Amino acid sequence: MDTAPGRPVLKACACLVDVQGRLLVFDHPVDGGMQLPKGTVEPGEHPEDAVRRELLEESGIAYAGQLEDLGTMDRYCEAGVEGNKRRHPQLWHLYLMRSSAPLPETFEHIAMGSPEEDGLVFSFRWLAADDTIDDFAPPYQRVIERVRATLRS
Repeated sequence: MDTAPGRPVLKACACLVDVQGRLLVFDHPVDGGMQLPKGTVEPGEHPEDAVRRELLEESGIAYAGQLEDLGTMDRYCEAGVEGNKRRHPQLWHLYLMRSSAPLPETFEHIAMGSPEEDGLVFSFRWLAADDTIDDFAPPYQRVIERVRATLRS
């Protein structure tokens, strides 16, 4: 993940909600905490393509529906967080995905596509609008609040 100093690493974050307005979240066994499907936008890849790829790699869900652009979010990532070896800025592209397909209440998926995460088992569940978000790191809390605000409007 070498980038020029000051140039942010681009990320794409999948905010998949079900027909009840619940948000798909998972417990990351290595990073220690609840997260949303998210990952690095590869060189030459559009964030819209990256968010679909990341959702598939991390959850096994192939989402072909419409993407609602929720904008971007700046984050400064410290070394040792989420498998990062050095401090760096990130720019997260956030996309709301509305699923009408029936999905299980909870499920596990073996991650693929990333050397740091290949083979890890992610445990997924749905986060309701009134569920607490204390188990999430501050960047994910910010994303969840943005999703909740969008769903309320």
